[in-house]
Amino acid sequence: MVTHNKKNWLKIRIVRAENRKGFTLNNKKMWLVLTLTAAVILIIGLVSVLANPKTETNVANNTFAARRGDLTITVTEGGSIRARNSIEYKCQVERRSQTMILRIVPAGTVVTQEDVNNGLILVELDASTLKDDLTKQEVQLSRDMQSLIDANEAYKIQVKQNESDIAAAEMKVRFALMDLQKYLGGELADKMVKDVNGASNLSEYLKPFIQMVREDPNILADSAATQQLKKLNDDIVIANGNLATAEATLKGTLRLHDANYISDLDLQRDTLSVVSRKITADSSTVALDLFLKYDFPKSAEQYLSDYIEANRALERTYSACRSKLAQAQAKLSTAEQTLQTQQEYVVDLKKQIEYCTIKAKAPGLVIYGTGGSGDAFRAMRSSSGSRSSGIIAEGEAVSEGQTLISMPNTAEMVAEISVHETEVDKVRPGRPATIVMDAFPDTVLQGKVLEVAPLPDEQRGWMNPDLKVYKTLILVNGTHDFLKTRMSCRATIYVEQLKDVIIVPIQVVANRGGKKVCYIMAANGPEERDVQTGLFNDMFVQIVSGISEGEQVMLNPPLFSETTAEVAMTAEQQNQLQSQPSLPVGEFPADASQQGPRQGQGQGQRRQMDFSRMEMTDEMADRIMEGISQASPDKYNELQQLRTEDPNKFKTELRTYMREQMSRMGGRSRQGGGQGPEGGFNRQDDAGMQGGGNRQGGSNRQGPNRQSTDNP
Repeated sequence: MVTHNKKNWLKIRIVRAENRKGFTLNNKKMWLVLTLTAAVILIIGLVSVLANPKTETNVANNTFAARRGDLTITVTEGGSIRARNSIEYKCQVERRSQTMILRIVPAGTVVTQEDVNNGLILVELDASTLKDDLTKQEVQLSRDMQSLIDANEAYKIQVKQNESDIAAAEMKVRFALMDLQKYLGGELADKMVKDVNGASNLSEYLKPFIQMVREDPNILADSAATQQLKKLNDDIVIANGNLATAEATLKGTLRLHDANYISDLDLQRDTLSVVSRKITADSSTVALDLFLKYDFPKSAEQYLSDYIEANRALERTYSACRSKLAQAQAKLSTAEQTLQTQQEYVVDLKKQIEYCTIKAKAPGLVIYGTGGSGDAFRAMRSSSGSRSSGIIAEGEAVSEGQTLISMPNTAEMVAEISVHETEVDKVRPGRPATIVMDAFPDTVLQGKVLEVAPLPDEQRGWMNPDLKVYKTLILVNGTHDFLKTRMSCRATIYVEQLKDVIIVPIQVVANRGGKKVCYIMAANGPEERDVQTGLFNDMFVQIVSGISEGEQVMLNPPLFSETTAEVAMTAEQQNQLQSQPSLPVGEFPADASQQGPRQGQGQGQRRQMDFSRMEMTDEMADRIMEGISQASPDKYNELQQLRTEDPNKFKTELRTYMREQMSRMGGRSRQGGGQGPEGGFNRQDDAGMQGGGNRQGGSNRQGPNRQSTDNP
């Protein structure tokens, strides 16, 4: 039914074009005229209003009777066919520079299971640079292994050296304490060292202990200082005893001298002996005082200072050992990490060399990769010096991740389409769909939605940040021999089927003061009626409330703006609409986007007339160029070359060419001066439906109402 209606619809459009313009289209030029005049058909009708201001008086005769019927909600998008499952052989060589293909099996080669068992090589990439690099890195690996051995031995040596240094420092501390204890005695030495770390002045710190020794020398019992003190005291005793003996002897000598028993010389000798013994006794006393006042404090402070310095040296030794050991440990860790990194690099190089030889994993048909969207996106982000052209052939350079060979399983095919963000919420897995191939337009394939991408296509989004599309896969039912990978197609997804609802053409709904209204033709003239709308498609919208079945709805709502150069459709065009045999509700031509503006787009809609300022999207340019290629190959080649050299100038030239084609169509189109609906296919009406079910350039939709199924 869909195919039959499509043919009728096409024939009607062609016959009208022939009658109005007086020329005949053959089959080869039919798509050209439909593509080029898609935007122009509406312009002709709109411009004619300017030439006939009295058209507004006939508006009352152009109405539509609201009727009950079925309403089919669909989403139609273009895409391509590919296998659902396939084995892809990609370039896995992780190098910044591209890798050259040395040998590759011819495209179309049938790989058998025997070939797989025998290890058939599909692709051999140039690995010479990798092998040279591997040789250098293996030499470096040997050096790193030797460095690790040296660092490990140095660490062990440092550990032993630290043990020796610490032991020597600890021994000096023990010896210093022993010397202090030997000189002062264990009891006094322990008292001195107990709080010595808090002393700021060592001399002041020792004064109380020196005073204690003077008051009670016995406190130095069993010490070297005691021995010295005892010797000094003994010297005093001996000196005093010798002095007393000498004095007694002198007394006896004096008596004998007085009795003339001894000579004067003997008396003089004994007198000198007394003097000498007295000097010795005085010296002994002074020596004791000097010892207690100077020698003992000095020696005590010296021994105590030696002990303190030994402790400090021990702390310095600890710190130095820790630092040296940490340095040795860091060198060892660095050597280990360097060796591990180098080992991983060598292993990776060997793996990269293995990746240069790609062997068959399963039987299938060899198909070369052609640089799809992912590869194109990757190529654009590569360095400016990239040699990769995306072509798969011997001698060509390929990049990491680029698909070299694909072996599809043709038993299950899917249609891959890109659904715009305004309609993606309607699409759900399991929804039925029909697919029409561009190469076989008379064959309608059945299928169902397999999956919808959760995120927008980042490749398309990178090239055009304002465009958000979601990749959607539709499983094609059955097996069809004529289906080939990458064939272009158009898929229609059936979202919902409304039964027995009131429907009106989508263009009759206007937006007045934030409310949706329709204008009913009453006995006393147009009557504004608030309405509540439901679901809609490209032609009709569901009326939930506000209009009853059979009421006459004006196709052309009254105009209220006089400052935006907006006009309404002529009565002649509306009569043409009513004279067309209508398609069943919800059924659309499979390739209607290429056959001209849809119903509801060219009637009763207000359009801006500056064609020269329209936004020329890439997809819209592709469609126009597709028609030009069939009608004027020379012009097509000229424009295509300009498109490659200067894309901006290309679009300007394409607009100029379209205006020239419109000027040749004669009649009222000449009076329009090349003016047309902005964007060619962009719908903008009073209902607030910018885009309103139509596509701007075939892909870029706008308008908040397209994002909801509640409002047209």
